[in-house]
Amino acid sequence: MALVYFDKFMERTGVRNFGDDINPVLMIKFFNKSILSSDEVALFGIGTILNDKNIKNNNHYARKVIFSSGVGYGKLETNLDNTWDIACVRGPGSARALGIGAEKAIADGAILLSEVYKKPVKQRSRALFIPHVSSHLSTGRLLATIAEKLDMDYLSPSCNTDEFIQTVASAPFIVTEAMHGAILADTMRVPWVPVSFHEYHEFKWRDWMDSVQLNGGAVHPLSPKCWDRDGSQPMSSLKVWYKSGKEHFLKLKIRKVIASQEPLLSQLDILESRKHALLEVVNDINRKY
Repeated sequence: MALVYFDKFMERTGVRNFGDDINPVLMIKFFNKSILSSDEVALFGIGTILNDKNIKNNNHYARKVIFSSGVGYGKLETNLDNTWDIACVRGPGSARALGIGAEKAIADGAILLSEVYKKPVKQRSRALFIPHVSSHLSTGRLLATIAEKLDMDYLSPSCNTDEFIQTVASAPFIVTEAMHGAILADTMRVPWVPVSFHEYHEFKWRDWMDSVQLNGGAVHPLSPKCWDRDGSQPMSSLKVWYKSGKEHFLKLKIRKVIASQEPLLSQLDILESRKHALLEVVNDINRKY
């Protein structure tokens, strides 16, 4: 398949990741099947995938088309030749890293999810807590317990794509460490509070937020760092007390963030203009390839 995205997370961890899995789900809705199955054209899709390694691994394609991808993981020192078509990138940071014009910095392609999925009629009563998928793997049981104590539902990015979308779209607001949880919430018009716990990449978050003019938005750090208890190993009473104390203060920190921070939501006219620009790029790619 000529759709390039990070598709090895399941292979490496045994769980899925919504931010990667939306690529085949979404791209098939907008791009010609002949492009997605081409032996000649590679379409770089959603994700932080623009780096030297991915460029080298896909350079054998006659044409490489970048659609809303982002910079951020790994070195990027390769100069792209005329076999590369940078149709658009995730945000201004990615555009600067590639040395291209600001007009190419449109937005993350995941904002087009609201063109495919509609808000459910039935809305949820409780807010959601969404961890980064890596935090879910290391601390999911604890975070789910804390969320329940805060009268919130816990949603992992490892769940089924349709379930993730419908759950976020029906929430009153979300607290999310997963950036694509924030992007989905924003395009579905669900207010969101961004947090960092175990996983945070400032460039990536700033790239996205600047693309929709949330320039003053801040990602709020959560502390102290905690991990799920290993039930196979006995713990002394002192260690149990220490870990329980950390868990208690983490709960207080999350509660304070929720109480003190105004949830973010991009302006509707800005979001719609970004969606319109992405759809124009989609049409151009379909015509050219």
